[in-house]
Amino acid sequence: MSDNGHVTDKRQRDFDDLQHELAGVDVGRMRRFLNADDDRSPEGKRKKQERARQTLEDLMRDPEYARLYVALGDRLRDAEVRADTALAAIQNQLASVSNEIVWMEDAAARGPDGRQVFRFTDGRAVYADGSDVGPEIAEGIIWPPSAPTADDYFAAETRRNDLQNKLTEWDIYRNDVLGGLRHRYDSDDTPMSKDDLKDALDSIENLRPTAATLDTSTTTDAVLSAKPPAFPVFS
Repeated sequence: MSDNGHVTDKRQRDFDDLQHELAGVDVGRMRRFLNADDDRSPEGKRKKQERARQTLEDLMRDPEYARLYVALGDRLRDAEVRADTALAAIQNQLASVSNEIVWMEDAAARGPDGRQVFRFTDGRAVYADGSDVGPEIAEGIIWPPSAPTADDYFAAETRRNDLQNKLTEWDIYRNDVLGGLRHRYDSDDTPMSKDDLKDALDSIENLRPTAATLDTSTTTDAVLSAKPPAFPVFS
């Protein structure tokens, strides 16, 4: 084997040994890279977690810190439940309006080329993409009595787009905002400071998306519109 081959094998072995040490895997050889005080080693991680727990215990002796810490845990849990409820309600509304749109498309009148056509209450005819149907074509269209109006069809599309945007807003809030705060709150790393706790409480309140105000199910609207008691602001 060439010298380059030996070098490559050694680099691979060194890399493998480092990964094993990071993972705490005993491979029957003396540890070569990480000592017990290295935060990346299993012993180092345990010591770091113990220091963090001790620091948190010390901080919790301060009544104001303890109040903030407990308040954040409570508010974070409540916000997570609210966000999950909002997401479920929006998804239900989105499914409902999507089904409504499918029904209207199936029930729509058809032009000579088979494309779906809709008619506004003022008599103007359009295709599903919103483009106008020529007068000569519109005159020959047979409009079923149950055909949905263009007003209803495009209103439903608007509701669907609004719901999709609202779903994205709440998903970002639930996973990025609340998820990030949850990771920080539960982390075994350095405990949050008083300012961190205050900022987190403010973020839960200030970054929450507005409630849905769409003309959909009364039940799901009520779920989204129900506003919990205002979160306390700690100065």
